[in-house]
Amino acid sequence: MIVMEGIEWLDVNESLPDDEMTVLLYHPTLNEPVWLGYFFQHFFYDVQGNQHPNGAVTHWADMPAGPKQEIDL
Repeated sequence: MIVMEGIEWLDVNESLPDDEMTVLLYHPTLNEPVWLGYFFQHFFYDVQGNQHPNGAVTHWADMPAGPKQEIDL
């Protein structure tokens, strides 16, 4: 079974996540540009607590829901 789920990337100039909500961050200048992180008091942080400079994160996305478990009845 293949499970597909789309990710909608939101521009930080148009929309910001709620404070402390875990999201995907897109930081295009890093070797690995997609990170788990959060937004808090006007700054983005990765889940390790490292603050990203303003302008470094260009987009964010809600966490995917993950695969749905199938139940045989």
